[in-house]
Amino acid sequence: MTGKTFITVEEKDIFKIHLKDPFSKPVLIENEDQFKDLVNKLKSSGKGEEAKFLTECWVNYWKNSFKINYKGKFLNLGNKTAVMGILNCTPDSFSDGGNYYKKPEKSVERIKEMLDEGADIIDIGGESTRPGAEPVPEEEELERVIPVISLARKELGNDFLISIDTYKSSVAEAALNEGADIVNDISGMTFDERMINVVSKYDCPIILNHTKGKPDTMQKDVYYDDVVLDISEFFRNQINKGLQKGIRKDRFIIDPGIGFGKNVEHNVEIIKRLKEFKFLGLPVMIGISRKSFVGKILKSLLSKDGIPSPEERVFGSLGATALAVLNGVHIVRTHDVKETVEFLIMIDTIRGYRVV
Repeated sequence: MTGKTFITVEEKDIFKIHLKDPFSKPVLIENEDQFKDLVNKLKSSGKGEEAKFLTECWVNYWKNSFKINYKGKFLNLGNKTAVMGILNCTPDSFSDGGNYYKKPEKSVERIKEMLDEGADIIDIGGESTRPGAEPVPEEEELERVIPVISLARKELGNDFLISIDTYKSSVAEAALNEGADIVNDISGMTFDERMINVVSKYDCPIILNHTKGKPDTMQKDVYYDDVVLDISEFFRNQINKGLQKGIRKDRFIIDPGIGFGKNVEHNVEIIKRLKEFKFLGLPVMIGISRKSFVGKILKSLLSKDGIPSPEERVFGSLGATALAVLNGVHIVRTHDVKETVEFLIMIDTIRGYRVV
């Protein structure tokens, strides 16, 4: 990571600032006065670019409230942790594949159930992106998701947020036209170059997920210099590309992509260091629910014969979710809405984010 200025977060919000000179020692900052002193020293020594970058990071870090809005629908982030309920309209998703595959009526029943359980956003996807999954043709993906979105709007109305889980611009556009509000792109707008244009055209929120490679190859030869800093740099690049194409900054939501081109150690490191993504000044989403790294940790530490099934990973997922939320996550994506909502009510109440 030489040649770059960046900040990492130590315990109790002590900041370690790494300047561009790879031979200089990191500067530890414990309070705002020390930070201001550093910025002034950088300015007086002709390092205005570094001073500006650090000041922006500092301001972003202390920003806690955000708002998702689209076509008259609003979701405030900061006064509570929002929950995104998963609906996989696929035959092969790792956890619930086949349950809602080409079953619009059953899918809408599940959407209603998740809304009744407290979901703030419903995430509808028509292509499995589990490790090793094969891509799905555009026409097939459209057949899986568009009837569900259309029927959901007809039966349940327009008072809740729907996100479309796709990396294809054509599927995203069709879903937005049918009633979706948010694009959830696992590739962070890298698999389809037209995705940036669609998001700009519709002026809708976009969830930038980080992945390293496509689902069929992303778990092969996984390597990072520093997983959190590498992901942050990816986000900065994609946000800048989006801004240049007319996407407003307040439209971006970031997701570090747990399990997408990461091994167990990478996933754990990301959760431990989630606060560092706050330097981007954007709401953070995370998807931990039932993922394989949870099962692998449970197998290892409980000395189980096999990796627990997705359905057996609920409590482990909630344990990891607790740390994620305490480290700054605003949206939790989950298969288990009822359990997650009740879990987060307790965390947010004790933190003072909710009033009994």
